[in-house]
Amino acid sequence: MARSDGHGWAGLWALALACGCPSAALPTPSVDPLGDATDERCVLERWEDGDTAYVDCGSGVARPVRLLDIDAAESGFDDNSRQRAQWQAKLWGLSVDTVLRCGQAATARIKEICPEESPVELHGEEHDKYDRRLAHVRCRGLNVNVRMVEEGHAGRYPYPADPQRPQRCR
Repeated sequence: MARSDGHGWAGLWALALACGCPSAALPTPSVDPLGDATDERCVLERWEDGDTAYVDCGSGVARPVRLLDIDAAESGFDDNSRQRAQWQAKLWGLSVDTVLRCGQAATARIKEICPEESPVELHGEEHDKYDRRLAHVRCRGLNVNVRMVEEGHAGRYPYPADPQRPQRCR
């Protein structure tokens, strides 16, 4: 998260140290594993749900990308999604209808954060058992994975452990 004056968090910390201000008064920045490095530049074709995108990285074919380290509630877009929603409902102690509503809200929000046809950067090269690329996605200067967790539309997913319930799913 950067301030509008361009100094960002580093500038705030340097100012606090220089003036002897207590650092406890400063906000804690989010952990963004991407830093300032860039990887592959692509175009977001569409969002399947709150944690899976289809992205074209220059081949002319949109490939699935699973957002790494997070899990959004299922939106029920197909049979597999509805089955996984049942698993999430049991895991998180929620009704299936609640999980599906949360998943639909997560999908709507991620489309606002990073609209279709946006340029994106992908950070990560591994693939899962479904041959989806696992990556952090940067769109409009934001790490989308981190933003979805910060806003409560996704939970952390410390795979192979179970995913955490998104904070907005109640």
